[in-house]
Order: sequence, then structure tokens, then C-alpha cells
Amino acid sequence: MNRVLFVDHVDRILGGAQVNLLELLPELLAEPSLRVACACAPAGPLSQRLRELGVEQFPHQLPAAAGALRVVGRGFSFFNALRAHAALREAQRELEKTLAAFQPSAVISIPNKDHFCAAAACRSAGVPSVWWVNDIVSAQFFSRLVRAVFLFRARRSAAQVVVVSDYARRALLDQGLPAAKVRTIHNGIPLARYARTTPGHLHRLLNLPQDEPLAGIVGRFTPWKGQDFFLRLAERWMRENPRGHFVLVGQAFNEEQAFEAELKQFVSAHGLGARVHFVPFQSDAPAVFSDLSVLLHCSTSPEPFGRVIVEAMAAGTPVIAARDGGVPEIITDGVDGFLAPPGDLDAYLAALRRVWSGPPAAALSAAARRTVAERFSITRVKTEFQKLIADVTAAA
Repeated sequence: MNRVLFVDHVDRILGGAQVNLLELLPELLAEPSLRVACACAPAGPLSQRLRELGVEQFPHQLPAAAGALRVVGRGFSFFNALRAHAALREAQRELEKTLAAFQPSAVISIPNKDHFCAAAACRSAGVPSVWWVNDIVSAQFFSRLVRAVFLFRARRSAAQVVVVSDYARRALLDQGLPAAKVRTIHNGIPLARYARTTPGHLHRLLNLPQDEPLAGIVGRFTPWKGQDFFLRLAERWMRENPRGHFVLVGQAFNEEQAFEAELKQFVSAHGLGARVHFVPFQSDAPAVFSDLSVLLHCSTSPEPFGRVIVEAMAAGTPVIAARDGGVPEIITDGVDGFLAPPGDLDAYLAALRRVWSGPPAAALSAAARRTVAERFSITRVKTEFQKLIADVTAAA
């Protein structure tokens, strides 16, 4: 029996990487050839969800100084690097105790900071370290120093680096990681959960007639996700069309509260409040997707994968998405969704007219469901992770 330890320090809001883990774990737990555990923050929302699944847990936290490793769009001082290194050494020592207790055959780390301390702990214990990377490791998202450390440690310590798109894989290969060390496992979802439910959730929440078209953007409010572009699109549409409402589902995290305030100020300044709505994150994501007439994916920087796109497609909701990053690996333009150049307002408006024009949307929805069923099921992800685990343990 192979024993697999997942490592994830996230102790606040769960992101897409944690949702991917939580949906994969029930599949792995059902395999008699595997014993699965997770090292995580003992009091956080991830721990609570793991308890509900019956997953064995070990405590794992990162000191606050480790936060300096995530640097986007600004310099990264050598002093901060030293502080972060010391913090990760502390977490490594605690993780070594967990490895001694659980005796894993392989360790799979998830957040980027966990890759560093998990790899060091695995090296000491002689256990394969697998890095499940949910980001694009590039200059757009990480400082030069962080990328240099990432690549050095990955070459030296990672048995395998798993990425969520071929685009993300190419970014690592272009920076010198050996091709044999990096494999793509596209994300997947539990199909039954995301199948269309009875529409009406958002319409009831917003007190709208059920036949009113509703375009939505779903996710964390952050500049590169393009909520500001979504509002400019809504403003243009509303100038020319008497019907159609627009909803932003999500919220800003701590450092992006000012961006959310700017979005709301734009709506107020342009008099859009009658047809543009803000809704916080909803616990029933399938109910959100099933009630949208169209999902707009407006990211202005490359998306590592685009999980929200797959969730909407599984519900049969038409998607218009930015042609960049891993997104073209999901959508075939004009067949199961529409792609538009990032930030191209006219292209998005043209696609929105096609979706809201009537009959073609039904064929698009059917094709989208087929795509997800054939290529993006959680069962396929489980199979690929089983092979990954078998490969790294056999090579150890």
C-alpha cells in the first residue's frame, strides 16, 4: 500500500487549489491501494472540510515571515529572502516530525511556499517530493529571485512537478526545467455535482424575472481577473440594449479591498446600478453557474487553467473566455464556447451578441457538457494521480 501525504498550509479562504484537492481526495480515499493524509493548518477551513471527508490530518503551519516569498509586481529584498528562508526551515523541522510519524511513500505539496519546506523535509527522509503547481511560474506573477529559488529547488529536490496546463508546463521548460520532470494534469471536477440544477438562484436573490438574461463573472476580485473590464463591457452593452443584467460574484481578499471599492465607484459614477449587481461568494457554486445565461471570463493575464470555465461548461452555461494561458486547452472556439483576445471589448461584445441571439446557445451548451464529460472529470484526474504516485514511488 502506498501512503500519500498532501501538504497545504492555507489557513483562511480556500482557493481553487484547495477545492481541487478536496474534490480529488474522496476519489483517492476510495482506492484500497492508497492511504491518504493531509498536513494542514489545524484550525482553518481546509481542516474542517477534511474532517468532514474523514481524512487523517497532521498539523502544519508556516510562520508569518514566509509570506515574503509571494511577491507580485515589486522588488524582493535579500533581507526578506533570509527571513523567509528561516521561517521555512522552522516549518521544515515540524514537517520532518510528521514524515517520521506517517511514513509516506510520497509527499505532494500544493501552495508554492510548501514546495520548499516539503522538498527539504523529503530530502532528509528519503521520500519523493511532488510539487502540484497551480500557478504559472513567470515574471508576471513572481519576482526574479523567487523564480530562481523555485527553479533551483525544483531541479534539485522535486521528483515531479505537476502543472495544470500545457501552457504552465512550457513556462517551466522555457526556464530550463527538464521535460521529464514536469507533467501536465489538467484539473477536473465531479460531474454530477456541477450538472445543471433548477435555475433561479441568482434571479431570486436579485429579484429579477426568470427570463431576464444574466451575464456573470465569478471569482476573487483582483485586477488581473478583469472585473473592471467586465464593467466596461456591461456599460457598452447597456448603452445599446434594453435587456440584460450583469452580476459580479465574489469578493476581494485583504490586499485588494481598494480594487473592489473602485469597481463599485465605477458602477455608481456611470449609473449602472439598476442592471449591474454585486453578489458575495456563494456556497452553492453549481446553483450560480446554472442560473447564468453566460459566463464571462475576462482575465487580462494568462490563466494557469481556468477552473471556473469548466464548472460553467459542466452546467451547460455558455462561456466567453480570454484566449490566453491554459484557457485554449479547454475551449474550442465556436464549438463549445467562445474565445476572445484579452481586453478586446469589441470581440467580447460580438461573442455576447451571438450567445444571446438564441438557438446557437443550445448547441454550444450541449458541446460544452460533452467536452467536460470527456476531458475534465475528476475520475480522469484520479487515474492520472494514481499513475504519478506509482511512477515516483517506483523510481525512489
